[in-house]
Amino acid sequence: MPTGGAPPTDSQAHTLVDALWAHATPECGMEHVRARTGPDGIGIVLYMRAPSTDIAQAKAGRLVTDMLASGGTGTHGYSVTLHR
Repeated sequence: MPTGGAPPTDSQAHTLVDALWAHATPECGMEHVRARTGPDGIGIVLYMRAPSTDIAQAKAGRLVTDMLASGGTGTHGYSVTLHR
């Protein structure tokens, strides 16, 4: 979610989806992503291909963390809270 300021916009959610696709590799196993804005941030749901739920969750967490750490367009000013 964006840190500080106004609630996120739909445009910001779309930008994060684009950034996730740009960082996803075949090894990530990402098959689909959805993002929705809310008063507390942007909720992202990732559909990951993996042999177990634990591995899928680890891959998703790594992908989001790496994408935000890259400092690419649209990735500044966000923090991550993973829900399992």
